Amino acid sequence: MLKCKSCGGQLDLTMSACPSCGAEVELGRLTGILGIVCRACDAYNEPGARACASCGAPIGELPGSTPAPGFPEAARGGPSPPPPALTPTAGPAPVPGQPVLRAFQRGAAAPTRVVQLVPSQLQAEPPPASASPPPPPVPARTPAPAPAPRVAAATGPLLPGRATLILERGEGADGTSFQLNRDVVGAGRTQGAVIFPDDPCLGPLHATFFYQAGALHLRDEGAPGGTYLRLRGPSVPLRPGDLFAVGDRLLRFAGALPPAPPGPPDGTRRLGAPRPPTPTIVIEELLEGGVTGRVFVRGGGSVTIGRSGCAVNLGDDPHLSQAHAELVVDSAGGARLKDLGSSNGTFVRVPPHAERELHDGDWVRLGREVLRVAVDE
Repeated sequence: MLKCKSCGGQLDLTMSACPSCGAEVELGRLTGILGIVCRACDAYNEPGARACASCGAPIGELPGSTPAPGFPEAARGGPSPPPPALTPTAGPAPVPGQPVLRAFQRGAAAPTRVVQLVPSQLQAEPPPASASPPPPPVPARTPAPAPAPRVAAATGPLLPGRATLILERGEGADGTSFQLNRDVVGAGRTQGAVIFPDDPCLGPLHATFFYQAGALHLRDEGAPGGTYLRLRGPSVPLRPGDLFAVGDRLLRFAGALPPAPPGPPDGTRRLGAPRPPTPTIVIEELLEGGVTGRVFVRGGGSVTIGRSGCAVNLGDDPHLSQAHAELVVDSAGGARLKDLGSSNGTFVRVPPHAERELHDGDWVRLGREVLRVAVDE
């Protein structure tokens, strides 16, 4: 219930001024714009209505209130004639069993039609006559059969110019390509067509690429740093003394842990840490320049190698995966090297002066340079 801020008298939302003291009612401006709800029957009325269109009760007076004598009727809404009754208009007779919605109009000045809604029309209103007809349904299309897999044609013999070396990382600019367009192409620090003069780990002539019997081959030229191939198969066997590279770390498989040497004649045992009860291998880390760094003695059937969380943790290395490679150890102390899906691969050294056949996608490491073989089809 609203009260006048000046005199405390009761107000209605339709009043523009207090009927007791004449003070302006600010909310009365809104009802002139938004309309008003009848306080007697809760029916909505248009703005400016003086009486409820539903029950005929005056709008602007509180139930049971009496306006102040002499106060202008406009301030309390004023009396207004009752609204004309709603008269149903004539129309066609309804069809039995169908709901009928009759249109009503104030007064009886003009006839209106009766709108009959069949049950299907109660769910969705029909489109207007001016609307365009719906498009015809699109016929279902039968999917075309999948093409048969294309069988790759035989590449034929590799001739000079068909193979290219692409630098993946190293001392040169990544992505640099070297086309092997001659029968024999040397690679090194100062000799050959593939030269990296800023790599101190390369020999003058480090390796040679050559075509033979329709295939590309690689030959190690005996440089101290060695030539390495990325492991592509499931695993390769390692012999004691074999070198392999993971990331920027060079490791040597030293084989099984040797038995303890005989003690003094009096039977005294040398002091030391307990020997592992399972087959144990030794892995050595080689530092740049050929110096031996850390030595890892690990037992068990599997020795994982990586950045962290492995049996052999080599620490921070941007080219080393967290779990990079694995050595699977047999009962005799032998091992097979396996890559664990690393991003940069595991590389195994080619024996000095040995030759290896290369294929498309092979990776070769010479010193600090990592090169990928690409064959032009």
